[in-house]
Amino acid sequence: MKKGVLVFILVFSSVCIYAQDVGFMGITLGMARDEVLEFADQKELIKVPKNRDVEFFPVENRKILTLSIEPEVPHMYLQFYNDTLYAITVVFDERAVDYLTLARTLEKKYGPYAELTPSWRKWETGGSEIKVEKPAVVKYIALEEFLEVTNFRREKPVSDRETLLLEGL
Repeated sequence: MKKGVLVFILVFSSVCIYAQDVGFMGITLGMARDEVLEFADQKELIKVPKNRDVEFFPVENRKILTLSIEPEVPHMYLQFYNDTLYAITVVFDERAVDYLTLARTLEKKYGPYAELTPSWRKWETGGSEIKVEKPAVVKYIALEEFLEVTNFRREKPVSDRETLLLEGL
């Protein structure tokens, strides 16, 4: 029964949410960390574990929060920079929701994908990227904004020759 509820929520939310509200289950890119925690505490489906902070990065202003929706979404990682949500990674249990279902649902919501490889499909909307990857992972990232606030710059531009060499990897 829960599987059907989650699939219904995924499909129904694609009709109700506007494209600029990129995110999952009401948690959208651009939210503050406290907003996300308050929102998650109010939702019966979303579980906030006691040890919810994951320290993957040795960077002061970059934090990861982990949530779940058992059993369909055992892991949901939310990446914050300066207390603003810039990336969401949703890891589905592939026994509950498969890659093709996720891809079709995202296509209904965001239209045709921008890029396709054998292992993922990517959509672009309003400066954000949404990627569904095999076996059953969805990633949302406000890439343009994230690169801007972190002041990420290439040390030097990539030349045509380097691009050709890199394509040979």
